[in-house]
Amino acid sequence: MNFNKIEFTHLLPSVLKPARYTKQELNSLNKERSEKTVNFCLAFPDVYEVGFSHLGLKILYTILNKETDAVADRVYCPWPDFGKLLKSENLPLFGIESSIAMQDFDVIGFTLQSELTFTNVLYMLDLAQIPINAEERTEKDPIILGGGPCAANPIPMSQFFDAFLIGDGEEAILEIKDCLKRNKSKSRKEILAALQNIEGMFIPSLHNTGTKIKARKFMDFDNPEKMHTDQIVPWVQPTHYRYVSEIMRGCSRGCRFCFAGYFYRPVRERDAQQLADNLVKEVSCYGWSEAALTSLSSSDYSCIKPLLQEIYNRMEKTSLSLPSLRVDSIDDELTVLMNAMRQTGLTVAPEAGSQRLRNIINKNITEEEILKSVEIALKNGWQLIKFYFMIGLPHEMDDDIQAIIDLIFRIIKSSGKRLQINVTISPFVPKPFTPFQWFQMEDKDELIRKARWIKNAFARHRFVKIKYHEVDSSLLECVVGRGDAKVGNLILHAYKNGAFYDGWREYFNFQKWQDAANEIDLKWGNYTSEIKLDSYLFWQDIDLGISEKFLKLEWQRAKEESTLTDCRDGNCTGCGLCDDTIIPHYSKPISPTPFKLRQKIHDNRPNIHYRAFFEKMGKMSYVTNLDLVRMIYNVFRATDLPITYSQGFNVHPVISFGPPLSLGVQGRNEYFDFVMKEFADTDKLFDTLNSAMPKALQLKDVVLLTDKAMHAMEYYKFEDVTVIPPAEYYDKFQTATTDFLQTTEFLFTRIRKGKEKTKDLKQLVKKIEWNDYQLNVTKTVIGASIFDILEHVYKIDRFETNRFKIVRQRLVVEKP
Repeated sequence: MNFNKIEFTHLLPSVLKPARYTKQELNSLNKERSEKTVNFCLAFPDVYEVGFSHLGLKILYTILNKETDAVADRVYCPWPDFGKLLKSENLPLFGIESSIAMQDFDVIGFTLQSELTFTNVLYMLDLAQIPINAEERTEKDPIILGGGPCAANPIPMSQFFDAFLIGDGEEAILEIKDCLKRNKSKSRKEILAALQNIEGMFIPSLHNTGTKIKARKFMDFDNPEKMHTDQIVPWVQPTHYRYVSEIMRGCSRGCRFCFAGYFYRPVRERDAQQLADNLVKEVSCYGWSEAALTSLSSSDYSCIKPLLQEIYNRMEKTSLSLPSLRVDSIDDELTVLMNAMRQTGLTVAPEAGSQRLRNIINKNITEEEILKSVEIALKNGWQLIKFYFMIGLPHEMDDDIQAIIDLIFRIIKSSGKRLQINVTISPFVPKPFTPFQWFQMEDKDELIRKARWIKNAFARHRFVKIKYHEVDSSLLECVVGRGDAKVGNLILHAYKNGAFYDGWREYFNFQKWQDAANEIDLKWGNYTSEIKLDSYLFWQDIDLGISEKFLKLEWQRAKEESTLTDCRDGNCTGCGLCDDTIIPHYSKPISPTPFKLRQKIHDNRPNIHYRAFFEKMGKMSYVTNLDLVRMIYNVFRATDLPITYSQGFNVHPVISFGPPLSLGVQGRNEYFDFVMKEFADTDKLFDTLNSAMPKALQLKDVVLLTDKAMHAMEYYKFEDVTVIPPAEYYDKFQTATTDFLQTTEFLFTRIRKGKEKTKDLKQLVKKIEWNDYQLNVTKTVIGASIFDILEHVYKIDRFETNRFKIVRQRLVVEKP
């Protein structure tokens, strides 16, 4: 099998955040692949920062790479600047670990997390030079596999995918791997036929309408082999830069609008002791500054308080967050624990302002519980609360909108203006597999009217911020989420019209979708209007385990404004999911040592200063200074060294860095200073720090600083920089260098923060020479960059320098 490695490094200086596309993350793997291994490329159709934060892809990555006969690489959707460059140079999109073209893998597995990323799937296939339509693919093309929650209705994307996995992937992905290994020598059609025998697999080209596809449910939740350990530590800061521990999957609260609540059933909890042990180990090994206990409703985890106590007793200097809390679970004990873990705010999702409407949507919380949670939060020092409400819900009236406003005003009154309140308003979108799947989506103008009504009510309240989701993007979610094959054609036409990154406000253009709808004569109302209870549903061949009879009963209960209890409380609600193998699973209880807040101890020992020298060469030159600083912080947290930490809420090691390098410039002798509370042998320090460093970043030396050297940063006035251009530039460099040396003044103008400033390069360049086919420059650290010199002296623009090797050899001390 041909493995085509793509050389793209020359493009990196021309794009934003080039480290998105390099392979230097700590714990990332680049296993050797061959014709005998099954080669997966796990694809996330959104930008690196969003995709990296997604836990599901990381879990599959870990599981596959533990197998000796499988290799898993990753790819995220390139930002438009990089995608444009790939197209202009006819380079195919590639896996970030291996740099191998996507077209050379056996399987491309897309995670479908949001309907607004569907055009990005087409964009990535297009960049990968893989036919977008499944029927156009040949024997040499990889199998395109879709999974994730938005694969639950696979029909709109069926023309683009060869196969879908419906449900959980932990066990199924290994069955897929084994099937592909057994059938590698067979035809594409034979491989798809073999995959169809795996439970949960939907093969569009082979599916017979009326045949039910049963979703996979992963029940072996305490199996350590299926846990995501040794999590990748990124260079580029993702949306959520933290260690993530999934404590529970599924939710049985039964909110009638919530697709995730039905898709991820039943409730399965991980073992509390195993969770605590893994979290403490990972944080201590890799220096995470934050960890998160995630689930659809983290406070519903049966051992949440003992688990928090156990973690607190064993972990310092790392904050812990619970991203999803139920109002009725918030009490003094929980908030004290969360405060001790440095969680800074509270998120509350009443969804509706009136009790009547909360009953309709089965959100079983009262206004008294909401106000009580605010009171507890204030008492424990929290000053920020986020609220989430929906508008356009079934059976909603204007009184319900006024109730949202009234509730927020009551919260303002009870808080005494000590609270920052952030409110997010989202349009209700009817989703498949929920009791509300049959309801209509409210008219666009009506949704805008309601959102503005709420926003205008707080126009003069500076402590209340109201934001609402774009109605057009919510409309698109509805049409695609409840769509059929014709909606697939809409997606294709919209992409051809230039639609992509539809989840990003700066790129979303609804007019492109309107034009696409007109081109194929698609009526939005056919997908947003009410569906009759006895109508055919495009997704009804997919069986998530929840009976249609139960969903219709819930539809009726909503109409009657009646609620349904949580089956965790002991009474089965009759949803139809559980059988002999699929049943809720709860953690064994744990008994942590008694919880006691740690007292702050002031360390009066004197500070001892050290300096570490390192190289920033190769692709490391595309890591920004801020990302480098963050990684070095992690390295120190991962050691047992007696480091001096900052004071305050979010503590970090006391480290100072030398002058930062421009992006794309390499450095041979960079440094940072750090402070310790004890003397240490510099050789041991060197070994300890290097063992915690990523392979791409290794120290050269560690020295103890004398009192005089402690402020050496003040004297680093100059830097020696070498520029090595391609051969066709040699004459230009020779001539321009001679001309520059013969001038007495060389003025140039640059714009910074909108202001023009003229400077004299002759005053900023101490030495310049063209020798042995390289340019050697000694220049001031500040005042002019090496790119200013190349642009103004040598008339070489920034893009041309992508082909140059530019290295800062050393920083030069100017003695007083």
